[in-house]
Amino acid sequence: MILQGIRDLALIRHGESKRNALENKSPFYQNNEERESIGILQDWLIPVTKNGQRQAKNVGRALKRKFGIPDLLFHSGFLRTIETTNGILEAYSKKESVKFKIAENHLIRERNPGYLMNYTEKELQEMFYWWRDYWYSADKFTAIPIGGESIASMAEGRLLTFLKLLEEVSYKKGGNKIFVVSHGRAILGLRYLLEGWSHERMNREIKHGNPRNCSVTHYKFDACGQARLQFANKVFY
Repeated sequence: MILQGIRDLALIRHGESKRNALENKSPFYQNNEERESIGILQDWLIPVTKNGQRQAKNVGRALKRKFGIPDLLFHSGFLRTIETTNGILEAYSKKESVKFKIAENHLIRERNPGYLMNYTEKELQEMFYWWRDYWYSADKFTAIPIGGESIASMAEGRLLTFLKLLEEVSYKKGGNKIFVVSHGRAILGLRYLLEGWSHERMNREIKHGNPRNCSVTHYKFDACGQARLQFANKVFY
């Protein structure tokens, strides 16, 4: 994908959230005890853990060492990306942080999980067995949660719009160096667009799972505006 005016783009997944901390990696709760340990929260209100706060501070120091002061930093407006952004900012002095713009942009929010994200596997089996069978057998790139969105529609819709916005903003405000604090599935969607992945490649990446919490994916853009991957899903300690 061609994007003019950008030099460096770093995609950062948020720090470990309370839901990430569960041993269960299913999109649904294994039992009611798991659900009660977090509470029934809207997705955008799920916070990071203490470990997630530590990860955010670590990645902030690493970003400063490698990239210095960015021109722009975007986060999704979800609590876990706000808290991660705050941790990253601790690496910068007040004098340094006023040199770059921080902006909330909902286009890079997580994939909408739909109506069933707070259900347990047992409840799904009892009440929505027909949909559960579909979910675990469907094509992961195009599968649509009830009331939610597919990864394909997220990527080819709002994430594509966001990348075009980056190009526009970089011209107007000199955004040559940009940090984006976002979510696992959203980062996969951005990579799909930036690297021109095939449908098959995207499904392989989805099967491998989300990037690790607070991992960084870095692109440099050549003179023609082509994104060149420097490294992917790198965790800094």
